[in-house]
Amino acid sequence: MRALKILLLFDLSVNIPTEEYGEYWKTPDWKTEKDVKDALTRLGHEVIPLGIHNDIEHLLKTVQVLKPDLVFNLSEAFNGNRDFEPNMAALMQLIGVPFTGTGPLGLQLCKDKGLTKVILSHHRIRTPRFLVAKKSHPLRSLKKFQFPAFVKPLQLESSEGISQLSYVENEKDALARVKYIHERLEVDAIVEEFIDGRELYVGILGNEKLTVFPPRELFFKEVPDDEPKFATFRSKWDQEYRKKWGIDSGWAASMPEAMQKKLNETCKKIYRLLHIQGYGRIDLRVKENGEIYFIEANPNPSISKSEDFALSAGKADLSYDDLMAKIISLAMS
Repeated sequence: MRALKILLLFDLSVNIPTEEYGEYWKTPDWKTEKDVKDALTRLGHEVIPLGIHNDIEHLLKTVQVLKPDLVFNLSEAFNGNRDFEPNMAALMQLIGVPFTGTGPLGLQLCKDKGLTKVILSHHRIRTPRFLVAKKSHPLRSLKKFQFPAFVKPLQLESSEGISQLSYVENEKDALARVKYIHERLEVDAIVEEFIDGRELYVGILGNEKLTVFPPRELFFKEVPDDEPKFATFRSKWDQEYRKKWGIDSGWAASMPEAMQKKLNETCKKIYRLLHIQGYGRIDLRVKENGEIYFIEANPNPSISKSEDFALSAGKADLSYDDLMAKIISLAMS
């Protein structure tokens, strides 16, 4: 691939002048950005880092003046609001600059955990039974819902709003958790059937022709067998908590060839139906009897070197630099 001028677009919590970026590259908060920047530089590209908080004019002017060949899009929000993630991709489309990853349609679809399940269940992909609890129309009853259930924010990401209290065994606790999400987080909620089984994360690369990477699995080594197992905000971000309960991701245990084929085909079907492009991750639960259930899709997963997506690519003999090169190639095509 020829050398490109690449604008590396990422989020900022506050506006920071570009000349002050230096001190931040060494911090954990910018790990993904640094990993990507270093890989693109090793590939011979000219990399122009640009963090964005709430100044859209600065982004537009930078694109107009520097005329990058590509935007490597790591942005997931605007002005701290994740609802605007699809808008950033739409802006790239409007100004006519190629960008990596999924377009605005796929990003918008995947943000609504209820809508994705409606679409996929229509296409005969197993999903947990669910109902959406709108903040504007609080639920009064769940008497017809089958418990145990799982209650989480409808559109938030990174396990935000998920705790041990998200697992509920009766109507009273479910309604209390919905109320908490409505009042404390100020967002809609989704109540869904709790699927007891293995939790798998499947990375996929491609646009038309898709490559499914070896699955990762979330393990709960110190959690008692008779307790429900699921990822919470603390289990994702609190290292001491993870260590205490033996929570960590690793390579999924081997499965029969027919089961692996079914898993791969299911993930490809989900990826296409939800209009994911470039790269993405599908989160699943697999029951003991082999039934595969879709939980949610992440069209913009973390791609730092140490995270599941890049590790899965490496397991498939795709080095980190080659992974970045492939993501660029998919965007340019």
